Amino acid sequence: MKNSILPIFSVTILTMATIALIIALTLEIYTHEPVYMLIMKISAGLFGVGGPLLGWAIARKAKRK
Repeated sequence: MKNSILPIFSVTILTMATIALIIALTLEIYTHEPVYMLIMKISAGLFGVGGPLLGWAIARKAKRK
């Protein structure tokens, strides 16, 4: 059970980052307000955390086989 949490958590973080990017683009196009800058920074941080976590989970799974 503990081994299956890391890939799910990683994909969840990457999905949150994708949603944040879509929201940021929508705000930029329709409202032209600077709020999207904050959302872009958050989504970049989520990609920066989620990607390596997913890679680490895949590497751990491959190592055990």
